[in-house]
Amino acid sequence: MPFPLYAVPIFGNGMVIGLVGIIHVVISHGVAIGLMAFLTLAAYLGVRKNRPDWEDHAERMLKPAAIIITGVGAVTGAGIWFVTSALNPRGIGSMLRVFFWPWFIEWVVFVLEVGALLFYYFMWKRWTMERKKYRFYFGCLYVFLAALSSVLISGILGFMLTSDGWPWNKSFLSAFLNPSFLPQLFFRLGLSLVLGSIFSLAVLLFARYRDDFRHRALPLYGAVLAASSGLTLAFAAWYLAAVPSRFKAQAVFSVLTSHLSQHPGLFWAANLAAFLVIAGLAIASLLKRAPLAKFLAAPAIVLAVGLTAEFERVREFIRGPYLMPGYMYSNQVLVVEEDYFRANSLLENAPWFIAAGGRGDENSEGAFLFLQNCSCCHTTGGINSVADRSRTLSRDGIRVILGHLHEMVPFMPPFSGTEEERDKLAAFLYKLAQGEIRLLPSGRILLLRVEDK
Repeated sequence: MPFPLYAVPIFGNGMVIGLVGIIHVVISHGVAIGLMAFLTLAAYLGVRKNRPDWEDHAERMLKPAAIIITGVGAVTGAGIWFVTSALNPRGIGSMLRVFFWPWFIEWVVFVLEVGALLFYYFMWKRWTMERKKYRFYFGCLYVFLAALSSVLISGILGFMLTSDGWPWNKSFLSAFLNPSFLPQLFFRLGLSLVLGSIFSLAVLLFARYRDDFRHRALPLYGAVLAASSGLTLAFAAWYLAAVPSRFKAQAVFSVLTSHLSQHPGLFWAANLAAFLVIAGLAIASLLKRAPLAKFLAAPAIVLAVGLTAEFERVREFIRGPYLMPGYMYSNQVLVVEEDYFRANSLLENAPWFIAAGGRGDENSEGAFLFLQNCSCCHTTGGINSVADRSRTLSRDGIRVILGHLHEMVPFMPPFSGTEEERDKLAAFLYKLAQGEIRLLPSGRILLLRVEDK
């Protein structure tokens, strides 16, 4: 393979990428778009109605929003590039070749977005008297830039689930304007308003405000939360309709995993409960029931963030066994390479592994085969451990399963390598499961070494 491989111990590659991505999505959607939209609305109402309480409300949200967006959102945005480049270099490299210009434009938009936010923050107190209108104008500019980033990213992320005709025609337009682009975009914008309205309500309910202002503001936020929640549900249905049937079938399993997937009712019950809590917050706000709204605000935040994480988890998981459907498997092996490696060896076509001096050692070769075939989702002793899953199996049993894995488990890619290499991986997994060997971090290019126990 053209890149060296690395496996994160304990947590695993997929979990690390997912956690960084979810934190970034919550901030980029809920704070950068949603909360800032409400902040801008508050600034507008303060000027339009000459109400200092609305201006004070907007100012209270500005500082924490600026700190979270620039201090956490920007860092996790760069962190996504760092972890994907380290853990999935071939995948991110392929995506860059397809979407160079959208990503380049998104990087420019990101710089402008951060610059606009910092300018907005430091100029806030200087915009007085007639110039207070600039608080609204620049707030709109910032929200537009944040939403533009979502437009650009939605096309790219949609392609990773519904690549449509791109694997055959290699057309940029068919890749970017893929079937799930628009429904995903509208879903994300609706989700941004849901998160933003809940975050804004939390500020309104827990910060010190006069009761008369709180009672005037509550119905407005409640109305937006109710409307955006309804629209987001409609957009979710639109998005689901654009997802291929073979992927939709894996949605429940992606959340409940193997142990709980036998009880799919849990999935729907949990999502219904989350919706009812958020709907309850919207209704309590519309009815100006501040104590009830305050009681529901914290659970609503947790559940809304959980629903966001669930969406990202489902979107990433259900496209298995592909990273890019029809083109690349989740383990960075191209679909067209599968037959080649089966006939001509994976190990002989791994220059970084050969350069590391791992050829000839059965354990090292088994470790590399694990890295290439399994480490995108599995660890050797942490989350989703292959050692735990192989502990009750014989060596021959593991070998047979490896040969039919993609048939038994449709979201897992087929084994890449020759029959001899399948034997080597089976032997490695068997020893690992029985505790005969363990993997340790190493400074060599392979980044893993095997030690007898």
